[in-house]
Amino acid sequence: MADVKNQSYGCTVDTLNVPFTTFPKLLEKWATLKPESEAFVFYTFGKPKTSISFGKLYQDALKLAKGLRRLGINKGDIVAIAGFNTPEWLVSTYASQLVGARPLFFTLHDKKGENMTGIIKKVGGCKMIIFDPGNDDLHWKISQKFLTVDPSNGAVKKSDIPSVEWVLLMTPLESTEKCFTINDVAFEEDTSLPELDPADIAAILQTSGSTGFPKAVECSHYRLLQTAFHFTYLSEWNDPKKDGEFVFFNDRPFYWLGGFPCLSLATGGKHVTQTNTLVFTSIAEIVKFNSQIVQNEKIPYGLFVTPFLLELLMLEDFSWKFRSVITGGQPVPASCLSAIGKMYDTLGVLYGSSEAALNCGKTYHTSSERYVGMAALPGVEMKIVGNNGMIVPVGTKGELYIRNVTAAFRGYINEPEKTAAVISSSGWYKTDDFAHINSEGCVEIHGRVSDVLEIGGAKVLPSFIEEIIKKNPAVKEVVVFAVKDNKHADDIACAAVVLKNEATLTAESLTEFIKEELKFSEDAKFLQYIYVPKRILFLDNLPKTATGKNDRMKTREISLPHLKD
Repeated sequence: MADVKNQSYGCTVDTLNVPFTTFPKLLEKWATLKPESEAFVFYTFGKPKTSISFGKLYQDALKLAKGLRRLGINKGDIVAIAGFNTPEWLVSTYASQLVGARPLFFTLHDKKGENMTGIIKKVGGCKMIIFDPGNDDLHWKISQKFLTVDPSNGAVKKSDIPSVEWVLLMTPLESTEKCFTINDVAFEEDTSLPELDPADIAAILQTSGSTGFPKAVECSHYRLLQTAFHFTYLSEWNDPKKDGEFVFFNDRPFYWLGGFPCLSLATGGKHVTQTNTLVFTSIAEIVKFNSQIVQNEKIPYGLFVTPFLLELLMLEDFSWKFRSVITGGQPVPASCLSAIGKMYDTLGVLYGSSEAALNCGKTYHTSSERYVGMAALPGVEMKIVGNNGMIVPVGTKGELYIRNVTAAFRGYINEPEKTAAVISSSGWYKTDDFAHINSEGCVEIHGRVSDVLEIGGAKVLPSFIEEIIKKNPAVKEVVVFAVKDNKHADDIACAAVVLKNEATLTAESLTEFIKEELKFSEDAKFLQYIYVPKRILFLDNLPKTATGKNDRMKTREISLPHLKD
């Protein structure tokens, strides 16, 4: 019989007091208790900061909800929403929730408009689209390729997207062209709004797309509130009377799980953000502006994806000290722990996804602590399974499975085959992440199962090679990917490298560096063939997904032309 204690399974006895309520109810609560208090603060590069109070946010959302109801938007309808981190995005989202609609978040990052049409068509049944017209009305111009809208009332005359009846803009156009906006729809007279249940859908999020075309995931009010309380759990914030107001910085897009505006409503605190980080050309520029915001606002809590935190650690003129910082989104180097006590009192490391929400995390308190990974968060189970689908012994690598009983992932919208591929019959979500659970009961993530390279009969994790390359002091970022060797039907490891400012490095010298770090013996030279990238190229920047992760597929795509002999 297997030793149960030696199995790669983890859960926690800790519990969270997550209120069984909805975002509209919480917004109404804070609008009543502290109507003049800032709920969100917005920074836009080159412009004055702005903010919106709980009271104004609730009143604006309520008026828009009444207007949406008059246009025939009912409980369960889908309202597609796209925009920057702005008050208008918040008003549009909370108004949709107030009327019982399901907000579907999409992006407008390509000039063809495929970000809009692709996900809306995939989900289907969208009744209304609300979006920011964009700088120089760019998004509006893009939409006109497949939408014809009556400017006097927002009614759709012609559309390539079936079922869409209404189109509203968040703000007026910069040109003199007439359009119909959310302010035009706002209605103050009494209008009946539906009763909401915490199990109702509060948002339809897209997966990050770092491994392919994004999929759509429904999230209930309760599920997103649990996410908020997982953030406060890792930040060790419990009570505003004891710990002070929960003022936090998070520049991630509102439409992403990691940036979704749930924390201020869950805590009554203040969410400080950038309106649009994508206007910058590099991580260094984004983080420089972030550092100015944090110091201006004297923010005690912060959330930064791992590449941004590493950049922040390199800033010489950043003097602020956080009470707590949370990071994640990609494997977290142990070097982040060295800043505990200097830049932040504690460091919370988390792991999650659009599908399984936040599910693993650990708070580190001293720089002398050894990085041991992350434990299951309250309400979550985790296990590691082998190729046969059975749980493996502690310390053995395999695929990470996650199960959240109270906020389970139900599947991708209209994609039953992909859903069946990632959810087991007993409700476990298959993450596609290669990991192991150590003797301390913590999980350590090594990379994606589907990213594993097969070279010379060996399975090689890109993250293993990446961590070696990152040890070179000239290297800022790296992504390792595979191209096929048609001769041997083998993978060839390739590395796309970004150097630190003013650093110099050649492919030859980096190759020698990797060999020195690996320190393979003379009788194991073939391991160099397996682990040393055959092709190394240097890029100015690595492509990112909309949520700030390194985009492995896009990196491979833009690198391939440079790899041809």
